[in-house]
Amino acid sequence: MGMGKWMARKGSIGQTAQWVAQAFWGAIGSQLIEIENLDTEEGTNQETRKVVLFALNARFNGDTEHPDYIKIIESYDEVFGPGLAGFTVAILDVEADFMKNTEANWKMFWEVIYEELEKGNVGEKLL
Repeated sequence: MGMGKWMARKGSIGQTAQWVAQAFWGAIGSQLIEIENLDTEEGTNQETRKVVLFALNARFNGDTEHPDYIKIIESYDEVFGPGLAGFTVAILDVEADFMKNTEANWKMFWEVIYEELEKGNVGEKLL
């Protein structure tokens, strides 16, 4: 692993992906996910949305009017979603100017995000 990828993994990219994985497991623990709904793409998107909302409510203490809450939802819905990898990027886009990086960095960051979510045992369907 190169130095850039290591730094991304240890920095905000990796930490945000790890936080999203923890939020996923928090949603599972709160019994928000209907496993049988994951059999279809539409159902998977609905269940992923539950995780997204659960995570953002935790991140912003239930303040659904917080400007970053709204920006993250818009970024997820309009650009990066569906999926928890896209949700991670939506957070990073709003909070850390993800899109101001080079294409080469985007590719590396997406790899780190997928790897960290997989390490966090987020199922492939929700990535």
